[in-house]
This record gives sequence, C-alpha cells and structure tokens, in this order.
Amino acid sequence: MQILVISDSHGREDSIRLLLNRYANKVHTVVHLGDNAKDLLQFQHEYPATNLVAVAGNSDFYTTAPKELILKLDACRILLMHGHSHNVKMSLDRLMYYALEKEVDACLFGHTHTPVAFRHGAVFFMNPGSVSEPRGMSKAGYGVLTICDGIITGEVHEI
Repeated sequence: MQILVISDSHGREDSIRLLLNRYANKVHTVVHLGDNAKDLLQFQHEYPATNLVAVAGNSDFYTTAPKELILKLDACRILLMHGHSHNVKMSLDRLMYYALEKEVDACLFGHTHTPVAFRHGAVFFMNPGSVSEPRGMSKAGYGVLTICDGIITGEVHEI
C-alpha cells in the first residue's frame, strides 16, 4: 500500500493537482500535513475513490481539519501533524519522544519546508518538504510512504 504525502502548499494547488493526476490511481491515501490543508480537500469531489486526509498547520485558520491525527492502515499507526507545536524547526527531539509516547509506527510532519526521511528506532519519520515553497537547498517536493507486511518505508521526491 502506498500513501502520497504533501505539505505546506500555502494556497498554490497547481502542484497538488499535478501530483493527484500522477498518483491518485496508484495510492490508497493522500495526506496533507498542513499549511493550507484545504488545498488538498477541495479535490475530494474530483477523486472520490482516493482517501484524502489533512491536518491543520499554523497557517490553517479557517479549517475543520484536526491538528493531529493517527491514521490506522494495515495494522500500522501513522501520526500526522504539521510539527510547529513540537518546534521541529529547532530540533526533532520533542517530536521523536512524542511519537514514542503515542506508540506509532510512523510520524509524518511538515512545517520546515525541508524534506527528510529516516528511521529512529522502530519509528519511521518523514517530512516531504513543501510542494510550493521549498527552503534551504531543497526543491519543491513530496513523499511516498509504503506499507508492506507491516513495515513502513518511504522516500521524498522532487516535483
């Protein structure tokens, strides 16, 4: 099973449309990790067979999306959050402890606009970067999470 992971679109849904056209029939779920979660959710009527899920970020003032969510897929627990409430721009330590506390298999977060994918102990962490406003040396990007036989892996890609 594959999950398309995007974040930090900031009102620019052209990249989301491109990715949905590319992946909607190939993935089980598409996740938006905040900062204009509505950019993804507005496509629900165009992609009714694809599970679209979003959490709110620090720039999501008028949304009904939750601040965090644990997604349960194939007996795996995946924590979705934007990351600003755990100061991910300063350090990932608080986020790592929180993921352990929540007893999840993966933690997906955004906010930094910089992509990263790694495993820390039993937990897989991914930040897909930003689909519209990359920072540092990164380019606009997204992630693909794979669940196979209860094992979670993933990669970040440039658009």
